Amino acid sequence: MPELEEKEVIIIEDSPAVGILLKEFLTKLGFKKIHSCQNGKTGIETFKEIIESGTVPLVFLDYNLPDMNAFSIMSQLLNIRPDIKVIIETARDKTEESIKDVIAQGAYQYLAKPIRLDKIKEIVETLKNEEAAILNEEISAKIANLMSNTTQISILRLSQYLGKTEEEILSAIKQLISDKKVIQINTIKEIACPRCNHVRVAQMFHCPKCNGVDFKQEKIIEHYKCGNVSTEASYVDDKCPKCHQVIKVFGVDYRKQDNFYACNECKEIFAIIFTEYLCLKCSERFTLEHAKLLTSQGYSWLK
Repeated sequence: MPELEEKEVIIIEDSPAVGILLKEFLTKLGFKKIHSCQNGKTGIETFKEIIESGTVPLVFLDYNLPDMNAFSIMSQLLNIRPDIKVIIETARDKTEESIKDVIAQGAYQYLAKPIRLDKIKEIVETLKNEEAAILNEEISAKIANLMSNTTQISILRLSQYLGKTEEEILSAIKQLISDKKVIQINTIKEIACPRCNHVRVAQMFHCPKCNGVDFKQEKIIEHYKCGNVSTEASYVDDKCPKCHQVIKVFGVDYRKQDNFYACNECKEIFAIIFTEYLCLKCSERFTLEHAKLLTSQGYSWLK
C-alpha cells in the first residue's frame, strides 16, 4: 500500500478560487499529483482515466456544480470504484437532510466551507490512520499464516515473502507480540543470493560426476576378495556381481557402508552430493562459497 501522499487527487470544484486554495493546502500536506476539474463531467472523465492507469484517487467534490449535483457524481464514481474515498465540500450545515443523504450514500467525509487547512489536515490524518490499520491487519494475517507453519522466521524473510518493507512488517509484528501470538528470538543468519540478496533460495543436489539429479540413497558393499564396491541391491542372493562368489561373514568377507548415493544416470556411486542453490526470485545458481550470509531479527509463533 503506497503512502497516502502518493495518491492522485481530483478536485471537482467550480470555483477557481476555492480550487486553488484547496490545491495549495493539499500541496502543503505533501500531495503532488493534483487534478482540478470545474464540472462533474470532466471530473468523472479524469477519475476514469486515473482508475484505468491502475491507481485509486482521492476525490474532493463540491456539493453543487453547474452540470450536476453530488448525488449524480457520487453514483457514477461509486459504480466505477465502490471503495473510493470522496470528501464532500459544501457551505451547508452537515445536519441538513441533503448533506446527510449524500454522506449516507457513500461520501467519506464532510468538509465545511470556508475551507481551513487544519480541517483538511485532520481528514488526511484520519485517512492515514485508517490505511495504516488496514495494512497492519492484512500483513498480520499473512504473517500469522506464514509463521504458524514454521518454528521460527526472520524479518528479512517475512519482508521478502510478503513484498513489504521491514518497517511495515515491524508495525504488524509489534501488534502480534502485544497480542501474545509472537515472541522475539535471537537473530537468524540465512543464505542469500549473491545477485539480488533474496533469502528465498532452494537447495539443489546433483551427481558430482554427470551433474544429474536422478539418484537414490543406497547401502554399499565392498567385497574384500575381489575389491568390488557396488550397491547392496547388486549382490543378488549374496553373490558378488564381479566374481560371483557368495559373501558370507561380515567383517571377514565384506563390509557394508550406509549413506552412499547411486546415480541412476551415470551409475556413479558417491558419498557426498554436489550441492548448489537456486534463487527463487532471479533464478541465479550459486554455491555456498559464493553465497551471501545475511542476518536479521528472528521471531517465533506461539502455538
